[in-house]
Amino acid sequence: MRNTLLILLFSLFAGAVFAQKYLQLERLHSTKTRKYQPGDEITFQLNNGLWYTRVIEDISYEQQFVLFSNGHVAVDSIVAFRSYKSGRWSRAVGNQLFNFAVAWVLFSVIDQAVSDEPFQDIPKSAIVIPASSVATGILIKKLFRHRTFRIKRNKDGEATRWRLRTLNLSVK
Repeated sequence: MRNTLLILLFSLFAGAVFAQKYLQLERLHSTKTRKYQPGDEITFQLNNGLWYTRVIEDISYEQQFVLFSNGHVAVDSIVAFRSYKSGRWSRAVGNQLFNFAVAWVLFSVIDQAVSDEPFQDIPKSAIVIPASSVATGILIKKLFRHRTFRIKRNKDGEATRWRLRTLNLSVK
């Protein structure tokens, strides 16, 4: 009885769910997509070459507009899209380089502690290698902190690699 009541309740309010309109960035011939819904902040470039960062207020599927608090933008006028979600590999490699630096310093300290003359002559490699590892880790995380998706179109107006489109998944 309780499960039936919950199913009935969810089916009544299925049309009122907020996140049923999406702005979807997809690669052609791939199942991987990135979806953005009202309330998400996006960064995009228009035909004029300027970059904008705005919060999506609503998405108009019929007119192919993305609505913001201070206006709207046609989906076809967006030529580039930027994602600040760092790549899985760059974050992992940067963190592993930090871990390597900590381990190198730890082993250098242990080596110095058990040597004949402890902490008298510290080799340069005990400082240079961890410092360069940390610098490389920071550089990798900074360089690959965002990704830019260029939305190019051919002569017919069709997307060549990345496609940006609106979706309305509301049940009527």
